[in-house]
Amino acid sequence: MNLFGRAKKAPKPKISDRIKELKEAQEMLDKQEAHLEKKMEEARKMALQKSRQKNKKAAIFQLKRKKMFEKRLNQLYGQRENVERLINAMETVAFNKANIEKLKKGKEALAQTIEEVDVDKVNELMDDVNEQVAMADEIGEAMAQTLGNDDIEEEDLEKELEELQNEEMEAEMLQAPEVPMSEEKSEKVEQKQPATVEVKGDILAELASAPSAPVSKPEAKQDKELEAVTASLGI
Repeated sequence: MNLFGRAKKAPKPKISDRIKELKEAQEMLDKQEAHLEKKMEEARKMALQKSRQKNKKAAIFQLKRKKMFEKRLNQLYGQRENVERLINAMETVAFNKANIEKLKKGKEALAQTIEEVDVDKVNELMDDVNEQVAMADEIGEAMAQTLGNDDIEEEDLEKELEELQNEEMEAEMLQAPEVPMSEEKSEKVEQKQPATVEVKGDILAELASAPSAPVSKPEAKQDKELEAVTASLGI
C-alpha cells in the first residue's frame, strides 16, 4: 500500500508489448529446436559408428539419447505452435481494435458535422442554386438571339440563289468559242473521203514483171466451152 492511503494502479498492459514478448519467446523456441535437431543428428551418427565397431551397448545408448532429444523436440514443436496461435490471435484483436477506434472517431466526426448542418438551410441553399442556374440559362438563350428584324423568307432566298445559278450558266455558254461553218464543212468532207493509198512505180514494175500463175486444165476447158456457147448464140 501507498503511505498516503491508496496504491497506484498498475498501467494496463499494451497488447503490442505482449505481442513483442511472445515473438521473443518464439525466437528462443526456434533456437532450441535447431540445437536439439543438431544433437539428434550427432547421436544418430554416433550410433552408426558404434554399430560398425560392433559396440552394441554404445550404439543403443546413442539411440536412447536420440529418442530423448526427439521427445524434447516434439514438445517444443507443440509449444511453438501454441505461441504462434496466440500471436496470431493477439495481432487480429489489435487490428480489429484499431479499426474500431477509427470507426468510432469517424462516427463522432460525422455526428458533429450533421449537428452543425441545418437541413432547412441546405434545402434553401439548393433552391437558390437551382434558381441561379435557371437564370443563367435564360441569359444564355437571350444572348443567342439574332439582332435586328429578320423578315426575309427562306423560300425567297432559295429562288434568288437559283436565278444566280442560271445567270452564271448563261454567261458561261456565251463565253464559249464558236466554230466557223467553213471549217465544220471541210472537216465533214475530210471525214467522208476514203483514204487513198499511194503506189510507187517500183512496186508496179515488180507486179508487171512477175510471172502469171499457170491456168489449170479444168479452167482452160471451161473457157473453151464458154467460147463455143457464145459463138452459137452469135454474141
